[in-house]
Amino acid sequence: MYLQLAQPRQAEIKGIGIDIAPVSKIASLVSRYNSETLTLLFTPREIEQCQSAPHPSRYYAVCFSAKEAVGKALGTGLVDINWNEIESTISQSGLTIKLRGAAKQKALQCGVKAWLATWCYWDDYVMVHVLSKGEQA
Repeated sequence: MYLQLAQPRQAEIKGIGIDIAPVSKIASLVSRYNSETLTLLFTPREIEQCQSAPHPSRYYAVCFSAKEAVGKALGTGLVDINWNEIESTISQSGLTIKLRGAAKQKALQCGVKAWLATWCYWDDYVMVHVLSKGEQA
């Protein structure tokens, strides 16, 4: 007689997305549009976070790149997804991704249960890397 222990489920990688954005181009984009237009790209929470950050343009670039990276990780780009359905929260411990609306539905259809995200910057660029995880059967 032997005892079989249940093994913990491991996460399955569903997708990977990487995006690089020039901070100066995103800063130019943000300066051209009023706050109402910016809400088509960014959530109100992202706008508030970016405007109160020590480097607002860099934070806007991170949020922008995160949206692009999530679209790549989903394998569909941002087709049929509104940009403001993907929200990034930048903190000392990293980058958190939240989805809603069509973005959330698409992620669920793809079996995505969670997101891991990181970002870094150098010179005039930010790079965001996201990993979508499911649950292995």
